[in-house]
Amino acid sequence: MYKKLFEKGKIGELELKNRIVMVALAVGAAKSDQTIGDDMMEYYLERARGGVGLIIAENTRVNDENGVAARRQVSVARDEHIAPLKKLVDALHSENTKFFVQLHHPGRETYSNLNGDKPVVAPSAIPCGVCKQETRALETSEVEGIIQDFINGAKRAKKAGVDGVELHAAHGYLISQFLSPYTNKRTDKYGGSFEKRFNFVKEVVLGIKNACGQDYPISVRLTVDELLNLNGVKQEYLDLNMGIKICRELEKIGVDVINVSNGIYETFNSLSEPMTYDQGCRTERIKAVKEAVEIPVIAVNMIKEPWFAEKMLEDKLVDFIGLGRALVADSDWPKKALEGRDEDINRCISCTFCFETLLDQVIPNVGPIKCAVNPRAAHEFKYKEFNKNGADKVVAVVGAGVAGLEAARVLKIRGFKPVVLEQSADVGGQINVADKPPRKEKIDWIVEYEKTQLNKMGVEIKLNTKVTLEYLKKMKPYAVFIATGSVPLVPKSIKGIDRENVYTIDDVLTGKVKIIDKKVALIGSGSSGLETAEFLCINKNDVSIIEMQDAIGKGVYVQHYLDAMDKLSKFKVNYMPSNKLLEVTNKGVKLENIVERRIVDYDTDYVVLSLGVKANNDLEALCKAEFENVRVIGDAAAVGRIESSVRSGFEAAFWL
Repeated sequence: MYKKLFEKGKIGELELKNRIVMVALAVGAAKSDQTIGDDMMEYYLERARGGVGLIIAENTRVNDENGVAARRQVSVARDEHIAPLKKLVDALHSENTKFFVQLHHPGRETYSNLNGDKPVVAPSAIPCGVCKQETRALETSEVEGIIQDFINGAKRAKKAGVDGVELHAAHGYLISQFLSPYTNKRTDKYGGSFEKRFNFVKEVVLGIKNACGQDYPISVRLTVDELLNLNGVKQEYLDLNMGIKICRELEKIGVDVINVSNGIYETFNSLSEPMTYDQGCRTERIKAVKEAVEIPVIAVNMIKEPWFAEKMLEDKLVDFIGLGRALVADSDWPKKALEGRDEDINRCISCTFCFETLLDQVIPNVGPIKCAVNPRAAHEFKYKEFNKNGADKVVAVVGAGVAGLEAARVLKIRGFKPVVLEQSADVGGQINVADKPPRKEKIDWIVEYEKTQLNKMGVEIKLNTKVTLEYLKKMKPYAVFIATGSVPLVPKSIKGIDRENVYTIDDVLTGKVKIIDKKVALIGSGSSGLETAEFLCINKNDVSIIEMQDAIGKGVYVQHYLDAMDKLSKFKVNYMPSNKLLEVTNKGVKLENIVERRIVDYDTDYVVLSLGVKANNDLEALCKAEFENVRVIGDAAAVGRIESSVRSGFEAAFWL
């Protein structure tokens, strides 16, 4: 079906069975000694069985002293890492999948507590604007030592049978820091001009070729544009023109393939695009690189679907398709594409939850990353075998949101007979609200996937069904799963909250009320509130966001916050933090300014509440008194997000 995607391809003298490359993405599943154990072995093996042509391992440590990005980060800094790595290589080769190790040093983009509580190191003493750590400039001798670390890491990789290495010169890490005039202010042989800034990566490449052989493949993952103009940076930085020049120089010194990327931590949404970005959003920069070099080009491009990957190859935009999050979401993406089963692909919805867990779980050593739509991702060994002992026993699943749908899917795999009961006219639950803000359509993909799988499995879904205890008793179920979701929080203690001009964000987004060209007070600035604000602005409303906390969007994950605020910057939004809603009046709202300790009357036509949601679990007590096996999942158990809903449905069904 996808002829180009499944053609053989070559990187140097290395032949790949197809054009699909799993690009490096940190998962934090290594053992505590930074070696590859069962968890990481199963994670990569599952992608190999799924049909990937080349897997590039996660950012792999070459220096234990000042090059640590995470505690459970794979390493090739010591000889004891060779044997476990060889075991993985042999297993991947048995699946006809090639394997590269990505050699990495974070430079200034890491944290002191991971590096012996010492200042982080960089070409120059310029702290990262995100990590904000005390930073010291490397001495020339230290630079030379780290160059040797990269070379030694490549030698260990080759000794383990690894097919090639990739240098991580992207995203603002150490090699990228040396290449960029934004971060490199040195005056020795490693800074001061383009040629001198290039010396670091040049010496690494030539050193690896000398140590491992001229035919040993080297890829460079390169930020070809830091995109710092997006932040209003006026000083010189690594822009596309400079990025193209670097690509040409890399080709001259024997690099075998360029893996195109963009952005640094300070422009994070450009290197890990959130949901509102389209497939193909990097095309312009990739095209510029492809036209500048003769060696092969790999690139990620927010690719989620095989048809788009095929088009990139047909257009000669790339030689190899880079997939990251798409393969986290569905390890069988290539296999399903090859078999023409696109509808069975569990598409990544670009929610960036994996990156969120990278920050709050992997780096502080809490656990591996998590995927919102695939609970098994980076946990494959834990959930390796589905116990198929359901014996066709009936399980009533009350609610057809993503928690209920995922539970039904897993229950069916295990041999149970799930029956999904939904009081509304469609499946999806809160997703049918969450998909209404601008450019949020991808969020529907998880519902489409679940619905398709349940239909193919023959799972019964009863819509427009009001579930009562008596209804359930007639079913005589082996177990009851309560997945009744949540309802908007509307505090009755606030005077006037029941006025006719007061609505919830659900009312607005679902079209229950249409507000156009009015003055609107939106109460609450969580992620949903900010998205609804944009929705209201597009409908020509004058929007004020009123927030009790001392800042707008406090607690919203940084990528979502930056994306939302960037969208809202195109409108004249009135931000009112430190204001508590006291009352809805006949003219608007009465607020308490918490900082100034004064009462404010604010005129408005409509009041829209975004105060969160509360669990809707009225059936729980009744069911637990009647049935032996009752599981409460999703928002009905604990209000959360897509990931927690899908995961709770999966786990409840997996362990039943």
